[in-house]
Amino acid sequence: MSNTLQSVTLQTAVLMQAKEFAKNGQSFSVHDITTAIRSKVNSGELEIPEVEVAGASFRFDIPHVKVKGLFDELWRTGVFDTDFTLNRQFTGVYYEYTPTLVNTAAPVPSFAVSSTPVTSSPSTAATATSTATNDLTTVMSRVEMYLDNCQARGFRPTLKQVQSAIKRSESTGWTCHDLRNLITNDLGYAVVDDPETASAAQVVV
Repeated sequence: MSNTLQSVTLQTAVLMQAKEFAKNGQSFSVHDITTAIRSKVNSGELEIPEVEVAGASFRFDIPHVKVKGLFDELWRTGVFDTDFTLNRQFTGVYYEYTPTLVNTAAPVPSFAVSSTPVTSSPSTAATATSTATNDLTTVMSRVEMYLDNCQARGFRPTLKQVQSAIKRSESTGWTCHDLRNLITNDLGYAVVDDPETASAAQVVV
């Protein structure tokens, strides 16, 4: 059984580190994120295949400029917003970010399980959905409409927000995992995974 080694993308590593600082109530700079990621790959806690290099004294090359670009994109597109907000202050040399955690303690809706069989055309997402109360065509139409609206607003929804948006008087029965398959395989959108929970993964619109 392996240790706690995680293999992630550099983008996910930046997201994980920013969340870690926010959870600890710690102000940070982007340089702090770069330093922390470098420390984690050097200690064997993380591996980031996309920046792995051969023939060097170090295994992973973590360029600060790339970390900064990824952080700026995550912040600008609202990926952090479901967990924390950031107040940015210029120190005269660099920007320091102070996080404020968002209270996400909302009641989890109980999903009604329907005994009605699913009537849908074959799909990767549909075959995984045994408790759906809506067929594939209906769900896909609702998801497409919601994502179109998000795209117009420049907003990246989480899978949980998609799940909530497509239900009407009752839950569709579609899990976040099912929706992720439909969104990536059937609708062709990319999804940015969250390192902690699948429902917080965000759809790139």
